[in-house]
Amino acid sequence: MRFQQILCGIHGRVAVKFNHRKVTAMLLTILVYLLESYAIYRLAVVRGLPMPLLAFIPFFQLYMLGQIGDSLKYLNRTVNDLLGQIPLAYALPLLSIAGSLLRYPLTLFISMVTALALLVVYYLVFSFYEPKLCILFTAVCSLNFVFTVLLILSRVPVLGGVAGALGVVVLRLLQFTPFIGPLLILYCLRGYRRRG
Repeated sequence: MRFQQILCGIHGRVAVKFNHRKVTAMLLTILVYLLESYAIYRLAVVRGLPMPLLAFIPFFQLYMLGQIGDSLKYLNRTVNDLLGQIPLAYALPLLSIAGSLLRYPLTLFISMVTALALLVVYYLVFSFYEPKLCILFTAVCSLNFVFTVLLILSRVPVLGGVAGALGVVVLRLLQFTPFIGPLLILYCLRGYRRRG
């Protein structure tokens, strides 16, 4: 009992409640972030990119993913034709900044474009390191993007009920999706060492 009082921070009349759900959510968020950072770091080391430790810094994590995408997009003719002139290393962080600075309708659009660009990078990684399963792995990683689209469609009056019901089902599945992308990247890199 004394331990709970210390954790709750009871000082005189003010009592701060210890919320286990918030702490658990915070710890899971930190765990997902560290797992994703490690997967990007490992991928940058395997690709031989400069400064792979930038993967652990929040803003530069997108920069490292963009560098990885830039190093792989020339190996896929279709992606190279579509995105050959766009430097992903700069586009992903700039999209993230623009998404946080602009107002509501543009924010949703920019977040969808960023999610789609991340899916392209994931596809490039999977097609290079695990070519037989790249479509399946990309489809599994696309659940976050699908949820974003369903969330937007649930606001449309005509499609609201159907998309809303699908959104609830997908929301339950999405509790596990933040772990999937980094784990699949680490799975693809299981036999690779530093390139050089």
